[in-house]
Amino acid sequence: MKKLFVTLIFFALNLHAQYTTPNTGVNWNLDSLVIYSGGVVTGSAGNYSISQLVTVSPQDIITVNAGAVVNFTATTGGFWVDGSLRVLGDSLNRITFTSPTPDSTGFYAGMRFNDSSYNKGSVVRYTDIYYADYGVRAIGGNPDIIGNYMFKCGRGIQLSSASPLILRNTIERSYEYGITLTLGSSPVIEWNTFINNNTQNTSPKNQISVGTQGNNSPSIRYNKILGGMFHRTGGISISALIGGSSSSSEIAYNEIYNNSFGIALGGGTLTCYVHHNKIYNNRLNPDAQVSGSGINVNGNSSNIPVIYANEIYNNWWGITIQNGTTIQAGPQPNIGNVENGVTTDDGMNMIYGNIQGSNVYDLFNNCSNDIYAQNNDWRVYDSIRIDSHIVHKTDDIARGLVKFVPFIDSTVIPVELSSLSAYVSGKSVVIEWVTATETNNLGFELFRESGNERVLAGKKDGSGTTLLPVRYSLTDIPVKTGLYRYILEQIDFDGSRKIAGVTEVNYDAPALSHKLSQNYPNPFNPSTTISFTVGGTLAQKVSLKVYDISGTEVAELFNGVKEPGIYDVVFDASVKAGLSSGVYLCELRIGTYSETRKLVLNK
Repeated sequence: MKKLFVTLIFFALNLHAQYTTPNTGVNWNLDSLVIYSGGVVTGSAGNYSISQLVTVSPQDIITVNAGAVVNFTATTGGFWVDGSLRVLGDSLNRITFTSPTPDSTGFYAGMRFNDSSYNKGSVVRYTDIYYADYGVRAIGGNPDIIGNYMFKCGRGIQLSSASPLILRNTIERSYEYGITLTLGSSPVIEWNTFINNNTQNTSPKNQISVGTQGNNSPSIRYNKILGGMFHRTGGISISALIGGSSSSSEIAYNEIYNNSFGIALGGGTLTCYVHHNKIYNNRLNPDAQVSGSGINVNGNSSNIPVIYANEIYNNWWGITIQNGTTIQAGPQPNIGNVENGVTTDDGMNMIYGNIQGSNVYDLFNNCSNDIYAQNNDWRVYDSIRIDSHIVHKTDDIARGLVKFVPFIDSTVIPVELSSLSAYVSGKSVVIEWVTATETNNLGFELFRESGNERVLAGKKDGSGTTLLPVRYSLTDIPVKTGLYRYILEQIDFDGSRKIAGVTEVNYDAPALSHKLSQNYPNPFNPSTTISFTVGGTLAQKVSLKVYDISGTEVAELFNGVKEPGIYDVVFDASVKAGLSSGVYLCELRIGTYSETRKLVLNK
């Protein structure tokens, strides 16, 4: 009898070990969970505690509103998402997920987004996540992960068969990986910062780790990836080690420094495009025999990345090519080939200053196959000195030849400008310029300055190398009357830039008219963009509101003063509790002017 009594108590405790939403289409916030979760979620006024796992059922939506502070008080605490979870902080009113136990290996479960047709619309944005086992884990689900800060989690983000948008996050001091993904995950990873991940530091666990199963094509661009504390932490690793796996990742415009290595491309079928990265000072691990490459390419002949227009310097090694530790046939990276008629693989890398002691190792070919590395800037400008910076057939007959001729001589003036002018034509400003000669000219960027404001007005592709004059023009439409200064910057193939010329023009802007444009998309769910124009020449009081069909105000999108110009505002119906499908009215008021448009919410 006593044993039966204990069993019943244990069973009763398990009944209250977690909470599952009713799967009836509810759209709840944390206050709703305080009411219905039977004590799993407690708190009020923006401060909450979650003591166990909350499961969001397929048909249900849970919203965490801006400014909330959530303490997860048990190791099982977190969200298991089969439906939709919307964690909606903003840049001025962030959300906090934390734990009273500052466990850097991950104290509570965190958030897991599962594969579900109902999972669409999940988002985690502008949230500070501390001490979770996983900051965000997606197993088939694809939440937008935007503007978050993840600190001392077990892993920052883990993906399996998931391809979310990962944008403008900072992931710092994870116990293992910053981001790890496998099983065909192809996320967009852009404009993030990764700092000193892999605090465990017992084995190489990298800031971004892609592999090892499935076929993937993640986009990894515009990220800053830095270390300095843990000598086994690498930058980006791409691996296709399991039979049938492959990767065609794009790795571009990243800054990777102070890690154990920069980029590692290992395994079988890799067709990655690695371009316009800045990779430097990746020599944190003192053992140069196992680390320190700016880019390492390891595997068989199916590993064929294109390495284009990167700057690689001050690592133990610049680029290393290997198939294990012995000299044998291996990967076939394209580090520059001007013989094949393709322009996106024409070298343009800057590879220099990768030194161990007095030896320069800008490129190390430890394979028996030949390698193309043409049209690169080695910061020395004769073939004998360049050859001394490369380890290949001339050092050991067993190694393949590195074909590095022709090479870039960056002491040559890239562009000679013969004229630059700007004039007003109708509502536009036309900027024209002529080059006398061009050498390795990737293109131009034109910037418009007025007062303290500087904006990009346009871009033009260059003509590469030519001794003939080339004429260029761009058209710009400023918003306001005033004196404008146009700065023309020229960009080399190696990514370096310089000011080619400056010109000015006085512009009289035609008066704009007040206007409310139709929202897009329409119908929408859950958000849509509304554009409006403030006309005239002076700043004016502007009101933009949304009403339901009965005339009841449901959202105030803007109420303040705006200068003449065109503006966009996002209306997110998911942050407004109780909005159902139907027709809503958006009203713009500017002085005595008013205009209304119909919005259709289709949940």
